Amino acid sequence: MLSRRREKSPRNLLWNHDLAVTRTAEKIPPLRADEAAACRQAGSNRTFSCHDTPCQIATPAKNHGGLTMTILLSYLILLFSGCSSSTYPGDHLKEALSKICREEYKIKYVDVKITDTTIGVYLPVKKLFAADFKEAMVSGKVRNLESLLEPHPEALEKVEDVLLSMSRVLLSTDRKIEFYILQAADVEKTGMQLVLSGNVDDIRRLRAWDISRDEYRKRIVHELKPNRAARWHQPVRQFFEDLNRLSLREIHKIYFGESLPAQTIRSLFFNLLPVSPDAKSGVIWNVIEMKSVPVQKNQILVYTKIKPEGTVLPPGYPQEFQYLFLMGITEDSVRILRIIPFQYLDAQHQFHKVPFPKELAIEENLEKWDEEFQIQPINLGQFLAEQLTRRAQALIGADERINNTFREIKLDFQYDQTLKPARFALNIGATLTDFNNYSHESIVFHEDMSYLLNLVTRELVNLLRNYRFDKYDFLRLKLAQDPVEWLIPKDSLELFRKNKMGLKDFFSSASRL
Repeated sequence: MLSRRREKSPRNLLWNHDLAVTRTAEKIPPLRADEAAACRQAGSNRTFSCHDTPCQIATPAKNHGGLTMTILLSYLILLFSGCSSSTYPGDHLKEALSKICREEYKIKYVDVKITDTTIGVYLPVKKLFAADFKEAMVSGKVRNLESLLEPHPEALEKVEDVLLSMSRVLLSTDRKIEFYILQAADVEKTGMQLVLSGNVDDIRRLRAWDISRDEYRKRIVHELKPNRAARWHQPVRQFFEDLNRLSLREIHKIYFGESLPAQTIRSLFFNLLPVSPDAKSGVIWNVIEMKSVPVQKNQILVYTKIKPEGTVLPPGYPQEFQYLFLMGITEDSVRILRIIPFQYLDAQHQFHKVPFPKELAIEENLEKWDEEFQIQPINLGQFLAEQLTRRAQALIGADERINNTFREIKLDFQYDQTLKPARFALNIGATLTDFNNYSHESIVFHEDMSYLLNLVTRELVNLLRNYRFDKYDFLRLKLAQDPVEWLIPKDSLELFRKNKMGLKDFFSSASRL
């Protein structure tokens, strides 16, 4: 649910993501002149008009200098052929994205996952926000929430670079990818993360001038939420980065203290660390998997799977090693307390599993442990519902009449494709300023409520039209103050969109549940 009173401006909890998205949009190049010329050779009798309201079709073209529908299709095809599907083959998308980020933008680590037609990229950053949360709260110098959540310049630049890298790859692959997710997590300070989700076709349409940059920005679904695992895992990830680049003496000093013999540290990593304390390891310790779970107050267990690379392992050595890290947590820090290997090497150089207590059931319960990066496949209906919630909230926050006639508004859109037929739902909890001054059978007929419903429903029908989305049969409207629900058929919504049905007729044709 989104509350108008809690968030009058759509930018407040936005982490000002508009800046990152808009600046990235400006870097996405339009089609070249030769691409456009090739498109124009296709010919057609329909015109594609590129306005702020996307995908308006005029038939036939009347002295318009616009592209025809056939030209549009060729236009979009050439958009892909500009880099061609062979540029980033679908089987190597993960490697391609990681390589671009690493080599062109000096971003050492991103994680990439693909599920169904959704690709997700995880970007850990040291500092997501410019302000120091604790210092700001203690000093009492917080002007407003927006200033507290202003992005750190370095984090903003990385988000832009990753978004641009994603657009390059997604516009030039032969794999069917419909949605993307960028998850930028503050792994050292707050454990908060910014999640941006978008539709790949919107990137294409932006490049083809089918939608404006402002419209493209509105189509990005954004969310700011905690990611506790990101903060818990960072010291372990840093430990293995240090293990790759520092000498054994430095590792000893930073992590273990003088009381622990160097040979004990070497045996912890099965003698793959150098014998000389000043030598650096020739092994690259790559983190494959990390999961975590709280075990008691202020203590966390972090499960880590590691793959040693860059060296030939001795005979009998496994290709992967597993460890448990016991972490201590305070308000200001997370630190490693103990490292526990899952396996040990006996005197005959044979590997055995460490016998953990049965009540821990670690391997059996790993699926339930926290991960810092998980993605679920996005479907277009749910994506549009989330986008509509934010669009409606932005409209409400900017509307003077609504601000003057309502004390509070909470609303959200939902989409349920498990129901047959599939349907959208609009849930509204709204308190009118003159709540007691109406006598209609239903609150939907109050003039101020009618104004609100007209505004929000108009946004719904226009957006669904622009996305050409028709996989629903009804809109279910539920008002918190109304004991019944309204079920509005898709045909009535289409007549409303065409201004062939007014709001009163609109609800007269709806079913009440």
